[in-house]
Amino acid sequence: MITNKRSQELLMLATTGKPLNKDATEEEKKFYEECKHDYKVMLETAKKHGIKNPIMEIPFEIDF
Repeated sequence: MITNKRSQELLMLATTGKPLNKDATEEEKKFYEECKHDYKVMLETAKKHGIKNPIMEIPFEIDF
């Protein structure tokens, strides 16, 4: 399971175009690739709808 913090880190890497670390797990690699794809689709969709500066984020989990 990928932690919320790690998910945030992987999303940041994917959306900025930075490469994934070589020691990443298979689950992290899959998540990274999915983020890259989702980000590309989001940008294309935003452009079609005239949305400027779209943001993709993962909300933080709150433990009570």
